[in-house]
Amino acid sequence: MANRNQVAGQVTIEVDGERMPTSGESTMQIGGIQRENVPGDYDAGSFMEKTAPARCTVGLLRKDGVSLTALRDIDNATLIHRADNGQTYVMRNAYFVEASDFSQDGKAQVIFEGPPAEELL
Repeated sequence: MANRNQVAGQVTIEVDGERMPTSGESTMQIGGIQRENVPGDYDAGSFMEKTAPARCTVGLLRKDGVSLTALRDIDNATLIHRADNGQTYVMRNAYFVEASDFSQDGKAQVIFEGPPAEELL
């Protein structure tokens, strides 16, 4: 059981069971319902809902076997974002969106999106 005082510091990201070599700069937006204010003439507090996709930005290390070309071909994967504090999110049917070029410091950012992520409890 995770310590209730521990804040997420390290994450592992797997795509279809393969652990990605991350740089410690990854983010996860879980997606789901977003509410937008709809103002009225004499009424405040109205809103409408939209469903936003999940979005995982992966800080990737340039290591042997890492291929942006292969990542670009991903269009129906299971992405697992697991933090060291015990929080785990799963994005099913994830697809590649874009990637930055590898920089001289050996890093790139790869972005995946998909349906809203599920939290594993």
